[in-house]
Amino acid sequence: MRTPQGRTFGALRLLPAAFVASILSLFFWCSSVSAQNGPSAERLSPDTVFYVQWRGLASLTGANNQNHALQLWNDPDFAPIRLALAVAIQQQSAKQSAEKPTNPPVADILSLLDNGSILGVAVNQTAKASGGASNSGVFLVYDSTGKTALIQKLRKASEANAKEPPIVRNYDFGGTPVEVRTSAKDTSYSAQVGHYAIFASQKETIEDLVTRFRGSDKPASSVTQTAEYKLVRPYLGSDSVLEFFGRVPDVNALIPLEQKDKPLGQFAAKFQLGKIHVLGGSLSFNGEATRMRGALLGDASPGGLFDLAGPSSTSFQTQPIVDGGPIFSITRVDLAAFYHSLRAAISAALPPQQAGSVAMGEGLAQNYLGMPIENALGLFTGEIASSTAFSTEDGAPQTTFAITIQKQQDVLRVLRAVGASMIASEDTSGTTTFLDVSYPYQDPVTGKQRRSFYYVAVTPHMLFAAQRKATLREAMQRENAKPGAVSADPEFARMRAMLPEKLSGMGGADFTRIPWDKVIAYYGHQMAASQQAKGGAAPAMDWSKLVKSDVFSRHLRLSVSGWWKDANGVYFDSYLQ
Repeated sequence: MRTPQGRTFGALRLLPAAFVASILSLFFWCSSVSAQNGPSAERLSPDTVFYVQWRGLASLTGANNQNHALQLWNDPDFAPIRLALAVAIQQQSAKQSAEKPTNPPVADILSLLDNGSILGVAVNQTAKASGGASNSGVFLVYDSTGKTALIQKLRKASEANAKEPPIVRNYDFGGTPVEVRTSAKDTSYSAQVGHYAIFASQKETIEDLVTRFRGSDKPASSVTQTAEYKLVRPYLGSDSVLEFFGRVPDVNALIPLEQKDKPLGQFAAKFQLGKIHVLGGSLSFNGEATRMRGALLGDASPGGLFDLAGPSSTSFQTQPIVDGGPIFSITRVDLAAFYHSLRAAISAALPPQQAGSVAMGEGLAQNYLGMPIENALGLFTGEIASSTAFSTEDGAPQTTFAITIQKQQDVLRVLRAVGASMIASEDTSGTTTFLDVSYPYQDPVTGKQRRSFYYVAVTPHMLFAAQRKATLREAMQRENAKPGAVSADPEFARMRAMLPEKLSGMGGADFTRIPWDKVIAYYGHQMAASQQAKGGAAPAMDWSKLVKSDVFSRHLRLSVSGWWKDANGVYFDSYLQ
């Protein structure tokens, strides 16, 4: 006999997928809802290695009147887009599940976002100690207040769609009924504790969660008391609607004993993956600007994955070049340092014979490039920047790239070696060498093979690339110019000042300079053409006619983002206003 708790929670097997899909549409139905007592990370086990916490749409009601992103979503002129997105999601779901007509409406599934939830992974210490095949359990804790009928509806849909009904049994855990559902693929556990519906993939995990959530007092130990959580806590934000946390367990403990002396175990040790300790961040709509921030913390000393992140400084050589367009981004990386650490770890981990094969491969690459791989990567001195504009004629995106370099002739030698078959022509004017590059690609709309052109210019200190020659030359002229239109905006400068002075990367956008009507029409045409090329019927909706294009520029003006690095890790922060 199935308990009421089991009946309530059966459909929560659907929630992990629904949760992820819903987060992508997290503004849906952002109307006022009653406050919910959502699950708290303070009740999670200290063995939790990852979680995503959603505090529910109730936490957004205070921000609806001032946050620009929420104002956009709630604007009546944007309502057709909200409806079209819901219909498109439902049509896609029906297409993928043609034999499952019992799927509930998308609006029902998305309404689960009204309440708070936590999705996570916890280490099973018992399985870990015994060397079990799986020593981690996935879990979901959901505040089911006011959602019991909907959950039952979802459960019935899940059972109707299943090819074979699962085997269901129940057992009592300290007075709390736990339902066990076994299918051909897996076994899952569920329970109802007060107004919390709990799902887990392992018995040990569900029992620990039941114990932690059924008491009135908070547990004596939790993930929030771990050293890793305390490190990343300043970046989670008390006013966030969404936060995520992930810590890297002891890498040596994760590797089976029999693998420790084998290449995989040796590589993990030599590449010092254990230097990465914790990742965390949050999303907030509190205030006019939408803020996303976080950090990847650990030991950022040389040797390991952190080597890929370039150093932070007060300015960027490429910024005048790329921020003339409405959207730009700059990233500083150290490819040579990263390759050096990666090569050292691989060579140390492999047996002598295999290490010799790596050295032989490097020798062949050196003959091909005319220099060692590490030297070739060192020619690109760190900054990789892009600028995207949109055609005022048809809304097509036009992207320009700028990459800082040294030793111009060596860079040209590498380009000629790597792209010999794609270089259609080459010309030199003064100190600049121009390359016309042509390469084959499959048209994503028609599926046919076509050829695309990119125009490249190599100067003594910079490599430029653009889809049009005129755009390429405009970018070159900005190399020594003053900051472009985005950076010169006083409001952008104010938002930029909220980030640290020294950055390793940054981005910005001026939404008022985007021809939204043309852009919407362009991507709508691309979607329709792609669907027809695959043999489908033309979309019933014309996206360009669904919404007044000025609704975007009416609510959104600027965005700024940045990331930086220090001895303790890498950090990121962004504002959308």
